Formats: sequence, structure tokens, C-alpha cells
Amino acid sequence: MSNENEEDEQEDEDSDDDQDDVQASLSNISFGALAKAQASLGPKAKRKSKATQSTTDDGETPTASPLDDIRARIREAREQKRQGSSKSKDSEKPSRSSKHAPMVQSSKHPVTRKRTIIEPPAALKSRDPRFDPAVRSQSGRSEASQSAYAFLDDYRAAELKEMKEKLAKTKDPRQKEALKRDIRSATDRLRTTENRRREKEVLAEHKKREKELIREGKKSNPYFLKKSDLKKQVLLKKYESMGSRQRVKALERRQKKLTAKERKEMPMERRGFGNDSTPYDDGGGGKRRRLA
Repeated sequence: MSNENEEDEQEDEDSDDDQDDVQASLSNISFGALAKAQASLGPKAKRKSKATQSTTDDGETPTASPLDDIRARIREAREQKRQGSSKSKDSEKPSRSSKHAPMVQSSKHPVTRKRTIIEPPAALKSRDPRFDPAVRSQSGRSEASQSAYAFLDDYRAAELKEMKEKLAKTKDPRQKEALKRDIRSATDRLRTTENRRREKEVLAEHKKREKELIREGKKSNPYFLKKSDLKKQVLLKKYESMGSRQRVKALERRQKKLTAKERKEMPMERRGFGNDSTPYDDGGGGKRRRLA
């Protein structure tokens, strides 16, 4: 009997030692290893948790499982870590002494190895010449804008030719009147453009000639053209560019225009509307002179 009692005592001591070893090993296991172990259990752990919930619903007091304690500790550790990282970020932000001071940046900030050697030219934005003020205001057009939009003159000439062909084909009187009006305005616009081009050519030639005379010492001060002289030279240049028949027709039209102007400025009695008495006669038979 004594032998049996000694064996039982030895077994109890061995079991106590085993339990102490298990508890020591469990205390050394990390939370991550325990979480992995819980995930490896799979649906069995879920079933057990459902079973524990059902038992609590029946009225029994729930027992705190070690897994719940582990989860709570993990959550607390994560929150503490997150709060610590946010505080460190806020403390690392450099502050300036004033808003006018240069910005302070950490030396740990990586600097790009790329550097711009040649700046690329800015991309040109497309512009509609119909709404471009540089094109619409002809008086303020520079030579650069003229050369850039010179193709518009060709388009206008082609459009004028097309309108003339359409006028020859159409039979509707209203459409004919509208086309005639458009042709007249387009012709006047082209004529104005040509006159301005001739004026610029005449002025450029005159300036060049005056500069050469001053350089040669023949003149000390340049001579600036008056408007009347400029108009005469432009008209002469226009007639020189015409053919013989066109020149004759243009001179005839100009002569008719000047004759009509002189006739309009002529007094009424000299036109043949007055009688023998003078306009200043007491008889009062003559008509009044119309002043120009």
C-alpha cells in the first residue's frame, strides 16, 4: 500500500510540473503566433463561439476566453502605435518663424536627379482669325500679324469670285440683290486692303531713300511725306501696276468723278438754271448760290 501511495504522489508531482511548463510556454508565446493559431482553427472556433453565445442566451453566465483577451490587447497595441505615429508626424513638421521666412525642409527629403537643361517652348494656342482683334482691327495690324494671316486675303478673293459666279447663275431677284450687296462690300474691303498695302510700300521706300541721302551727307534732316503727297504717290503706284486698258478705264472713271464733284460745287446760275438777272439783282429773279 505504501508503494502505491508513493507512486500516486510522484504522478501528481509530475502533472503539476507539466502544468507549470505549459503555463510558462504560453506566457512566452507572442500575440501574433496566437492570432495565427486562432485563424488556423477555422470554422471550429466559430462554432464554439456560436455555442458559447447560445449558452449565454439560455441564461448561463459567459466565461471570458483567452482569445478575447488577446484580441483586446492587440487592438490596444495598434491604437497606441497609431497615436504615437500621428504625434511624431505632427512634431516633425517644420515651423517657420514668420510667413515671410523661407520654408524649412528636412534633409531626409529626396531630391530629384532630373534637371531641366532646356526649357521647352510654350505650346501655341489655336486662335480663330474671325474673332482675333489683331486681324479685325486692320489699322493696328503689325507686319507680323499681316504675314501670319496673309492667307485670309486669298480666301476673300476666292470668296468674291465664287459670289460673282453665283450671281451669274441665280434668277431670284432677292438673292441677286443680296449677292450684289455682299459683292460690293467684299470688293470695297479688298480695295481698302490693297490701298493700305500700297501706302506702306510707299512709306517704306521713302524712308529708305531719305536714310540713304542722310548717310551720304546730302541731307541733314529727313523729309516726312504729307498726306496729299502720300495720296498722289499711292495713286501713281496704283496706275503703274495696271495694264493699259485698265489704266484708261480707271482714268475715265476718275475724270467722271471729278467732273461730278466740280459740277456739284458749281453755283446754281452757272449750271444753266438761272436767268439773265444776277443773284444780287434787286429784281430777285435769280436763284440763290449754293455754297460748297
